[in-house]
Amino acid sequence: MRLGITFDLWLTLIGELDSTQKSTERNRIKSELTYNQLLKYHEHISIENIINSYNEISDLINNQHNNGEDFPFDQRIYGALNLMSPGLPDRIGFEAVDKICKLVDSAFLEQPPKVFHGCLETLKKLEASGLVLGLISNTGLTSPSAYKTWLMRENIFELFTTLTFSNEVCLAKPKIEIFLNTLKKMQVAPQQAIHVGDNLHTDIRGASNAGMFTAWIKGHDNRYGIVDPNYSINSVNELPKVLEQWEKLA
Repeated sequence: MRLGITFDLWLTLIGELDSTQKSTERNRIKSELTYNQLLKYHEHISIENIINSYNEISDLINNQHNNGEDFPFDQRIYGALNLMSPGLPDRIGFEAVDKICKLVDSAFLEQPPKVFHGCLETLKKLEASGLVLGLISNTGLTSPSAYKTWLMRENIFELFTTLTFSNEVCLAKPKIEIFLNTLKKMQVAPQQAIHVGDNLHTDIRGASNAGMFTAWIKGHDNRYGIVDPNYSINSVNELPKVLEQWEKLA
């Protein structure tokens, strides 16, 4: 029997260096890079406007994620630029928009998140035990390629047989399809899989609706009662003990 585990990324395996929901330093770098690049096209957009536009598009992304929706990374940047000044993306052209996409990614790689303490060691232990590991991440203003580059740098990428990013597949958790499509690639049946995540709606409710077992990372979502996870843990490092119980049921 082939058993699998899928993981959420943010607040499950990784978090911001400054322990905030959004990195202040990365936002500053991203906005300054955008400001300087736009000046080259004779577009004078204030830093404040750029910051607010990126924040507004990030809020839109989060709201759409809650409904299971997402769109490609370059479309998100196009939308942010249009918020800065209506018609801006069309005025500067495709190549300029693509350049800004690359600059936004460079800000992520320059000021990346941190892998939570002990997560890498736990993932290696789980992978070595014969479990099939997958990643399912709702993504914001970062491209799948930037995530993959960073995960390779952190020696995490190779531990997963399948990595699913919402802005790559244009589906987001809690839609059951994003779970089922990932499990299909992993060649694991839903009833032989457990999903680990911090968000009770997108992670736990979504995976449960897909027929999976669930393990909730406590501490980041206080909406108690919206769904009952099979297991509740404080961090990924507690998974090995939970899996001893789960493998008897799966």
